[in-house]
Amino acid sequence: MRFRKLLYVVMALLGISFCVFLWSDNELNTVLGKSTKVIDISSIVKPSEIIQIKNANVLSEDCTYFIKNQDVIIKNGKIFNLGKNQLLDNSSTIIDGTNKYLIPGLIDSHVHLKESKNDLFLYLVNGVTYVREMAGRPIALEWKKAIQKNGIGPRMFITSPPIYSESGLSGYYYSWTRQSVNYSTNEDAEKEIKKIKKQGYDAVKMYGFVNPEMFKTTIELAKKYNIPVVGHIPLVNLKTFYQSGQKEIAHIEEITKKNMDDFGKSISKNPKEYINYLKAHSDQIAKKLKENNICVTSTISLIESLPKQRFALKSKLKEIELKYANPKIIEGTPLYKLGWLPGKNGYEYDGEEESEAKKISLTFWKTYAEAIHIMTKALVDNKVTIMAGTDANVATVVPGFSLHDELQSLSQSGMTNSQALYSATVAPSSWMKSNTGKIKIGYNSDLVLLAKNPLDDIKNTKTIEYVFFDKTMIDKIQISTILKAIEEANNENRNIKIDEYIK
Repeated sequence: MRFRKLLYVVMALLGISFCVFLWSDNELNTVLGKSTKVIDISSIVKPSEIIQIKNANVLSEDCTYFIKNQDVIIKNGKIFNLGKNQLLDNSSTIIDGTNKYLIPGLIDSHVHLKESKNDLFLYLVNGVTYVREMAGRPIALEWKKAIQKNGIGPRMFITSPPIYSESGLSGYYYSWTRQSVNYSTNEDAEKEIKKIKKQGYDAVKMYGFVNPEMFKTTIELAKKYNIPVVGHIPLVNLKTFYQSGQKEIAHIEEITKKNMDDFGKSISKNPKEYINYLKAHSDQIAKKLKENNICVTSTISLIESLPKQRFALKSKLKEIELKYANPKIIEGTPLYKLGWLPGKNGYEYDGEEESEAKKISLTFWKTYAEAIHIMTKALVDNKVTIMAGTDANVATVVPGFSLHDELQSLSQSGMTNSQALYSATVAPSSWMKSNTGKIKIGYNSDLVLLAKNPLDDIKNTKTIEYVFFDKTMIDKIQISTILKAIEEANNENRNIKIDEYIK
């Protein structure tokens, strides 16, 4: 009798655990954004075999000046000809570029698409014609293949899911909740790196919690299978990292976090001392990165937002194009704070209410943001390659729109407007060995026509008249139509009203 009761209890617990697992799994999938209706962009934009942009100011290959009164001929998705007074082709679509400014399509070097397909179109309407997906999953590989077969969307560089080095139950947990690749032995590492290469990922995504042994193993195996390692700085110090063979650091903050570890004191209690410590070491760090040919992706704008996200979140939400962000991503899940909204946002302050506790926290985050600016200036001064990236779909970072914010942050952190443009065009294109990033005969037709000069004011990257990509172009009217369709699709799938945050 007792055994039967015990059996019933065990069966009930197993049933409850199974239900909890199913609910949790559903929540983790819901916040990826797949349930939002995908708009029919093919009904809005149509391909053109030949496009002729007449009399435009064309950005030089080094992004330092505009060449006046140039004609650009696009044939079948390539820049076919370039120069003054090109002969008109009666069969081509003619675009008047007089007093307008033609730049290469922008590249966001750090995004998270998740499963939110309308984000692809948000990038295009913002002039972002290439993205680096920094936590890839199979669906992104499918989208990339579809775009390559005459689909509509930005070009894509896709890293693997993030690498972890946990073992046992914790390994399974991270693989489930974060869709990570997890290994803790050399044999398993080789199986996974080989699989990543075979699946078609463009790079291995290193995460910050990987132990030194598995970090070294990953670098060696990636070299064997001819695939770069990019991402976070794992559990090694900067001295070890410099010569590790990792090709890129995914955030400038990864560098300052390691510097804070070296500082070894409370940042909140010693903010001025820490800032002086960083200033004393920032040039040396930048020189080592340059010596070892390691480039850095920026994500400055996100860090600048953190003090406001913590202490004035509603105000921050009013500053962004929230209505275009996927509703399931911003609404988050009760499992943990993955969303963007009040009560859902993981950055939002939820500590002690007394003023002293808040003051300490605010001091830390303001110092954290200041450190990013100091490190950025050192990287610029020492000519370290910086690629503009946003961490799109992290809280308050709206895909497409956020790259323009990032360019402003770069401009305010020590870059000239020319250098900022370079970081979102030539630099990432060269790093990816892509036929984009310059307005040059034979290059892909990823272009943006602006109403105002971005070298005068970097904010002018927002003055978009036309976006060109592959055989397709989008004008201002079509941009408005696409944005309206995405807004409507989002509203149909919204559970939490956001009217109070809309501009």
